[in-house]
Amino acid sequence: MTSILNPQAMQRVLTHSDEYRRAVGLLNENWDPDDQPIYRNVLEAADVHFARQLQVAGLLEGTTDLSNYQAVNQLIMRHDQWFSPNARQALLAPFQD
Repeated sequence: MTSILNPQAMQRVLTHSDEYRRAVGLLNENWDPDDQPIYRNVLEAADVHFARQLQVAGLLEGTTDLSNYQAVNQLIMRHDQWFSPNARQALLAPFQD
C-alpha cells in the first residue's frame, strides 16, 4: 500500500534536504557515523520515520524493507553503531505489542 507524502515531506524530497539524505543513507545502507570528526553522527528516530514514509509512498525502495522484522533486525545487527537508542526503538516499534 502506498500513501501520499505531506507537503513538508515532499519539499524535503524535492530539495534533497539533509533529512532526505539521511533517510536515503539509511534505506540504502550507505551511512558513515564517523563522517563528522567532532561528534558521532548517528541516525535518529526522525530519520527512521522519514525513511519509512519514503518507502510507504513508493518513492524509495532501498535495500532494507523497514516493514519486515527480519530485515530490520539484520540491519540493526549489521550496523548497530549507526543508530541512537531512540532510532533503534523507532525501527522496532511497529513489531512490538
